[in-house]
Amino acid sequence: MSDYTANRAPGIRVMPVGRSGEPVLVIDDVLTDPDRLVAAACRETSWNELPPGGYPGRRAGLPEDYVRTILRRIDPVIRQHLFDTPQRLDRFECAFSLVTQKPSTLQGLQRIPHIDIARPGRVAILHYLCAPAFGGTAFFRQSSTGFEQIGPDERVRYLDARRRDLAALGEEDRYPGERTPGYERTGFVEARFNRIAVYRSFTLHSGIVEDAALLSEDPAWGRLTANFFVDYLPRDG
Repeated sequence: MSDYTANRAPGIRVMPVGRSGEPVLVIDDVLTDPDRLVAAACRETSWNELPPGGYPGRRAGLPEDYVRTILRRIDPVIRQHLFDTPQRLDRFECAFSLVTQKPSTLQGLQRIPHIDIARPGRVAILHYLCAPAFGGTAFFRQSSTGFEQIGPDERVRYLDARRRDLAALGEEDRYPGERTPGYERTGFVEARFNRIAVYRSFTLHSGIVEDAALLSEDPAWGRLTANFFVDYLPRDG
C-alpha cells in the first residue's frame, strides 16, 4: 500500500494566462496527508547544490510511490486541458526543490523570467509544500517581442531580445517580479500548501520569492516544492 494517497475530489481550476489564453491548471488539496511528504524531504540525505546560474537552491530525490500517485492523478487532467490533440506520456524527471540562494548571489539568467525548453510538449508540475508567504509562480510576456510562449519558431528572436533584457538589469533587480525590466506579468499562482500548478514549460515564468529572508536550508521551514517535468508526444507519433 502506498504511503501517499491522492484526494479523490481535489479542487481543479483552469486559469487562462496572457493574451494567448494559455491554460494553467491550479489543483488544491492534492494529497490526503501532505505532511508525510514534507517529513520525507526532511529525512532525505541526497540533497545536492546545483551548478551556478540554474535553479537557485538544492534538489533531492522524491519517494517513488509519491511519484506514481501524482502521475496517475494528474496525467489525465493534463491530457484533457493542456493539449488539443490526443497525447501520450513519454518520459519524466522529478525532484524535491528547495530555494536557498541569497538575492545578492543571483546570476543574470536567474534574475529574469525563463522557459524550461522551447517545446510545447513538455509540462511542468509544481507541488507547493510551503506557505503563501514564500510567493508562488508568475507568468510573463517579453515586452519587446510580445512572446508569452517560446517554441522553435520564436527561439532565435527570444534569445536576441533576452540578451538586451539582461543588459538592462540594474543592481537592484534580484529575484524576478513585477518590476523586472523587459517583462510584463500576465498571471500568478500563489503558493499554497498542498497546491499543484501545472503549465507547459515553454511559457515564460518564474518562481516568485516574496521575502528572501524566509528562505531556509531546512525543508520543514523553507520554500519547498516537488517538481516534475513531463514530456508528452502525439498518441499516433
